[in-house]
Amino acid sequence: MLEYINNLNIYYKTLIILIIYEILLMIKRKMNRRYLYKKAQKRAREQNKKLLVIGDPYNGLASITTGIDYDCGDLCIDVTGCELCKNKLKSRLEDAIQTINLNEYVMYISCVLEYVDDLPLILNYLNKIDKNDRYIVTVEWYSLSAYLYPYFITNERPPKYIIYSTGNEIKYYLNPIHN
Repeated sequence: MLEYINNLNIYYKTLIILIIYEILLMIKRKMNRRYLYKKAQKRAREQNKKLLVIGDPYNGLASITTGIDYDCGDLCIDVTGCELCKNKLKSRLEDAIQTINLNEYVMYISCVLEYVDDLPLILNYLNKIDKNDRYIVTVEWYSLSAYLYPYFITNERPPKYIIYSTGNEIKYYLNPIHN
């Protein structure tokens, strides 16, 4: 019985360490969102372009629990509709990106590329615009959230893609847990 209790302690300690690790990554991602959004705003002003935000700033666990990290920009696109934004488009990114003149915008994309159905199509469009006009935040590929969120909270399907960035280049692979 004592061995069983000791083993439980190991499991609980491991679980606590994993939870702390995920919280630290969430804080890092929040800081990155804020930093890149400010850079995108500045770039849009300097280039006299509009700011296109991809991803509802009021949606997602971190935004709901700790407050928003970025604003709606001049236009916000999200599959949920960016309900609280003035200028919004409720659409799948694959559909919306084909109807907008992307050269008029600086793009800020926050943790949505993992969920699109056709990432190669999106990347094809992103590669057509100036790399300095796109600011992209993704969920860290080395976090549990990249593989499981929002499944462990809402029982929805986990992200389709695991994305990692090497500078301005975006690489990805299919999430093995998605299906």
